[in-house]
Amino acid sequence: MKSILIIILSIFFYPFYVSGQVLDRQVDTIAIQLSDISLHVVLSKPLNVNNLPIALIIAGSGPTDLNGNQPGIMNNSLKYLSDELVDNKIVTLRFDKRGIGKSIYSDFSESKLTIDKYAEDVVSIIAYLKEKEYSDIYVIGHSEGSLIGLIALQELKIKGFISIAGVGNSADIILKKQLKPKLPPDFFNSVELIIDSLKNGNKVENVPPQLNMLFRPSVQPYLISWFKYKPTELIKNINYPTLIIQGNKDIQVDNEEAHLLLNANKNAKIVEIENMNHILKTINGDIQENIQSYTNPELEVNKNLIDALVNFINN
Repeated sequence: MKSILIIILSIFFYPFYVSGQVLDRQVDTIAIQLSDISLHVVLSKPLNVNNLPIALIIAGSGPTDLNGNQPGIMNNSLKYLSDELVDNKIVTLRFDKRGIGKSIYSDFSESKLTIDKYAEDVVSIIAYLKEKEYSDIYVIGHSEGSLIGLIALQELKIKGFISIAGVGNSADIILKKQLKPKLPPDFFNSVELIIDSLKNGNKVENVPPQLNMLFRPSVQPYLISWFKYKPTELIKNINYPTLIIQGNKDIQVDNEEAHLLLNANKNAKIVEIENMNHILKTINGDIQENIQSYTNPELEVNKNLIDALVNFINN
């Protein structure tokens, strides 16, 4: 196990009002020094309450930071998720994945990034929590964070695993499902050939200019590492309580994916949440409302989601 140096960078406190009562919340900003980089981590917990369970929250794909935001796309989904859990006496730990947010480092190279490296970082974070004598550790993986969690947990024992908007199919299949309805047939055939090549572990030399954003040379090593994993095979090995959560207003991951995970693990239970979208917000209207929520940082996360998480962790 890597040696881990913990440096407390700052500690601050602030009052939070819930149901007319003031709950004191402690927020610690921490740097976890790994062998090669420093991860930016935020640990949030209620004040003056000990021996609480802790939820490690893993963000989804792309440059998603510990608050659930990306450049130009702010919704604060994971920040609000954390706040709600802390208000229900569950400690949370969120982190910027390597190369993202405040975990950026000077010699960062996209071409050296793989999903396996993300999973190794999660293993190190869990080691830190165990060193700090947290015994009731839960991992919450959102979207691609579900897969990262499953990879990391293959040889680890924790209290429970929660997948929110996670997929059951491998990422190459998901990408095809998402792109096929949006592209002309001939164009999709070109995309499919690229995806299949990466799936077989082969880089693609000549990517059409219009596809460079998706399949640029520097991101291909990550795609190759990502495509090789099948979440249903990984979740079979999780032999502790597992909760799968899926919103019926999710326009990125459909209900079928959640049920693939459910059927692959005898310990799993599923909660399907009415009117919850991919970023955990409540959507009562149409697709336009759904899309607009991605850039609305004022919307709270779905209350039924919080109930499901709290019930699972406490029971």
